[in-house]
Amino acid sequence: MTDVNDLRDPMIALHGLEKVDHAYTIYYDETNNIRRLHVRADGLNERDPKCFVVAGVAHKGPTRPIPIETLRSALKIQASAKEIKLKHIASGSFLDVLATPKLTAFLDWLSNEELYAHFSILDPLYWSTVDIVDSILAESGEVALYPLNRPLKNDLYAILRHDYDHVVDVFQRYTYPDVGSARRREFIAEIQDLLVQRGSLLPAANRNMLHGLLQIAADLDALPFLEDETANVLIETFGPFYLERVSMLKNASHIFDAEEGIQAYLDSLRLMDGNRPLSNYRFATSHDETGIQLSDVLAGVIGKFFTYICLTGNNDLIRDRHNLSAQQKRALQLLAALLDRSVTENSVFAHYVISDRDREAAAFFLDQ
Repeated sequence: MTDVNDLRDPMIALHGLEKVDHAYTIYYDETNNIRRLHVRADGLNERDPKCFVVAGVAHKGPTRPIPIETLRSALKIQASAKEIKLKHIASGSFLDVLATPKLTAFLDWLSNEELYAHFSILDPLYWSTVDIVDSILAESGEVALYPLNRPLKNDLYAILRHDYDHVVDVFQRYTYPDVGSARRREFIAEIQDLLVQRGSLLPAANRNMLHGLLQIAADLDALPFLEDETANVLIETFGPFYLERVSMLKNASHIFDAEEGIQAYLDSLRLMDGNRPLSNYRFATSHDETGIQLSDVLAGVIGKFFTYICLTGNNDLIRDRHNLSAQQKRALQLLAALLDRSVTENSVFAHYVISDRDREAAAFFLDQ
């Protein structure tokens, strides 16, 4: 049995979260769901893993009718289409999607219906590397470094992500994340070498701080999250990211798009809220749930946005932002307003497992 309060209470205290006990109805869909990420002899099982997104729409209180026919009419969707999907509204890259007038109509409609957006974003490669920093901090007990946890992870990821093929090569040679005690120092030395080679990617102060962290690691007797792990398994399931949603908003009703593996994962945990069983989620098919159809569109748009952010350099982001057409600017304004309104309603509606650089780049692009 799993008591969700054991999962949520530390996060509530750490971040000072409010409104976590409010009641909502929350619908979900996902995009870029590769289901697992493994290291193989020929590379990763997914060559270029994009940002995994589980996202959708939400509203206050219990389930209520959502007048989707007015949206179908506004979008001029043919009667033969049984349900609304992103493909009915837009296709292509994020910038292509912004250029589509139907997206503007969709976002306007969400606002008029007083629906919120929610999302959980995961960069699989970032998530796969954070255990390096967490291992060093946990074993060293250097309390002074704890506030630098995220900046250190961001800087390490900047060094590693600079050469995708080399990162995969490192994963392969060290059977990552099961580096093991025998090769621990060799592994850290190789990361140090990469820092020397790519140090120009970081400001001097950041470079020196990361170098100091790796020096600490070289003298440690263990790296706890890089030993006795399952070799070559970076992500076995995305189930914990669904669990985080169900746990943090335990008084909400969570309606997920049918996903057998995730349903089996959650069911196996036998969730509890203290002494009582917690059954605050269910799985449904999109043609039976209007909210899931809306979530298909929103998850797709948000997924395209964060994938674009993660793959695009800062100079190109500045150029693209400057060169947006009037239509693209209008759609971006509506998307930014929806996300701002949603996070103002409840900060838990936004959950990030991406680097600080990517969070800052996303905020820059959305800023009006």
